[in-house]
Amino acid sequence: MIKYSIVVPVYKSSKSLEILTKQLLELADRTSYEFELILVNDSPFHGETNVALQKICAEENWIKVITLRKTQGQHLALLIGMAHASGDYIITMDDDLQHPVNEIPKLIRAIESNDWIDAIFAVPHYNKKKHSLFRNVGSFILNKTDSALLRKPKGLIKSPFRIITKDIANNIVVNFNATPLVSSLLINATSNIINIHVEHHSRQFGRSNYTLRMLISLTLNNILHYSSLPLKFMGIVGIAGFIFSMLFIMATITRKIFYEIDYPGYTSTVSLISFFGGLNLLAVGLIGEYLIRIIKEQQKPNLEGLIRKSRSQTHI
Repeated sequence: MIKYSIVVPVYKSSKSLEILTKQLLELADRTSYEFELILVNDSPFHGETNVALQKICAEENWIKVITLRKTQGQHLALLIGMAHASGDYIITMDDDLQHPVNEIPKLIRAIESNDWIDAIFAVPHYNKKKHSLFRNVGSFILNKTDSALLRKPKGLIKSPFRIITKDIANNIVVNFNATPLVSSLLINATSNIINIHVEHHSRQFGRSNYTLRMLISLTLNNILHYSSLPLKFMGIVGIAGFIFSMLFIMATITRKIFYEIDYPGYTSTVSLISFFGGLNLLAVGLIGEYLIRIIKEQQKPNLEGLIRKSRSQTHI
């Protein structure tokens, strides 16, 4: 029987945990799906959350609780939960009740009916998204940055509410960097990703933990860790600067020979400054090219992860 692992990073959300687990239990009771729930506690020193998790874990044996030694952030918590998942598919969702539990069967049906799909991002319509204006604008900017700098399938929108095949989850778990972004890792691992539209609920408790500083940090992480375009740009600028400086030196020497420049030392001074300035730009360009190769070496994928396997054969 196919098993589904639901991974939820938990951060100071004691009030919503009981409701979330109750909704998931009701879903399991009224469907034929086999679930396991993995709650990754990313707020180990928050007393209320610890008490709520202990109560939940004691009452339900299908729920795993993983408590981290210190706060690591949503994405590392997700990767840790995915590493401990035993399901054939992994579903990730937030702990704030904005991702409706009732939409999980829609994700399952969508990925099971498309054998070539490795992951699905569940996204609300923009006019039905229940985030604040600030959060929506931040998400819009982040999405546009992704489109410009990452090799993201055209029109794809990232979301923390998603379903992933086990082999792709295993691939990204062993190939993440120091500041991982799960959705970007997925896009680097496979192009077989689609969107489906789901409902999106308003936040019932507290406020979003994503501040302006965190959204800026996420954008920079996307740019610096998952795209070599800035380095390529600097490489082109360096080479172009060196070529321009050489042409400028030739033009200056030509003027000196044929037009007799009257300023003493002008030609030699300008030529030396241009030469070493151009050399510096060329060096920057070469360093950029070396850095691109170092980044690619650090992010090289697991060879098995590059092979698309038929799920119809996997689940026999």
